[in-house]
Amino acid sequence: MKRIPTIGMALGAALVLCGGAFADDAEIKIGLAASLTGPYAPYAEVEGARCMADKLNKAGEGPKITLLVEDTRSEPQLSVSIAQKFLDQGAQVITGIPFPDSLIPLSQLAANYGATVFSTPNTQVEMQVAGFDNFLAGAVPDPVNGAATAEAVYKAGARTAVIVTSADAGSWSEMLPRWFGQAFEHHGGKVVGELTHSLGTTDWSPQIARLKAMDPVPDVFMISSMLPDVGILIRQLKANGYDGWIVGTDGFDDPSLEGSVGDAAALEKVIFATHGPTGLDSEIDAFLAGCKAAGFKVQGIFDALGADMVLETHAAAVKAGSVDPVEIRKALRAEGGNPGITAPVISYAENGGFPVKTVPVIGFKDGKRVLVSDSNPSFVPSWR
Repeated sequence: MKRIPTIGMALGAALVLCGGAFADDAEIKIGLAASLTGPYAPYAEVEGARCMADKLNKAGEGPKITLLVEDTRSEPQLSVSIAQKFLDQGAQVITGIPFPDSLIPLSQLAANYGATVFSTPNTQVEMQVAGFDNFLAGAVPDPVNGAATAEAVYKAGARTAVIVTSADAGSWSEMLPRWFGQAFEHHGGKVVGELTHSLGTTDWSPQIARLKAMDPVPDVFMISSMLPDVGILIRQLKANGYDGWIVGTDGFDDPSLEGSVGDAAALEKVIFATHGPTGLDSEIDAFLAGCKAAGFKVQGIFDALGADMVLETHAAAVKAGSVDPVEIRKALRAEGGNPGITAPVISYAENGGFPVKTVPVIGFKDGKRVLVSDSNPSFVPSWR
């Protein structure tokens, strides 16, 4: 399914927006306080951002892009101190660990500099509810993602579900499964139980024992968690004879998922919502392949989101004819949007802090990824 323009088309669209000539020393600084190591490292956007900056700088149109990158070790407080350093170095855009305990203080700091916090993987509603004028997320909020999988799995025939929550990663791990449940019941399904877990779980036997004790065993096991936990979970569920649907979120969208599970048959009833179709010979895959060929160690969809941030920021500066941080943000939020990799045009004019995008739901056939759906869900639970 072709839904993204080629990188050449996206770059061309960005450069044609030029609002005026720039001085030779005009520069956009983007500071990435990034999870290069630690549990969030598989979801870092840095290599995709580097690849896009390299492409734009080689094109030679508009201001130069400089990326400032330091490792947060997946520690929220460290990301705040690193981001402060980037602001002091003149960064117009910064980002950090994509959770509120990092992003709220970053947004408060950045406001004093006129800078924008642009968190490409952020999906948590806390940042949207907080309503920071200088915050942008690269993805749609969690209730939308949960609603997309609920609609897809109900259409596939599921009628009962158990949801599995955790307080460890804010609303992403705690509320998203409940929003899934609300949407699932809206369509006619029923949530028959709620279990809990902690990030870093390697032994899922307590949850599996409670699942097997339900009569009847529910059609759906829904969880918002990440690798390696979910790979272990899928293996253990299948080893214990569970034949229902395993429904997940963007934390499942790691290229190592298939290898972690190991058995193609175990993936047949696994689906998850994500930010763009990867592993499907899509235009996003073509972009990532080009980055790999150029020597960038991109991994998957989160690198495409990092490329979005750089491409959109550059296009906004060109549109504004300025590298002033406030003018860049105005152009990022302006009607008409700016070109992206995960969508042809990414607009913030309608929703404020999050973009207008469809939600791809990915499944598996013979161990290969397939696109189950790619649309806006017909019902989204209230969350504001």
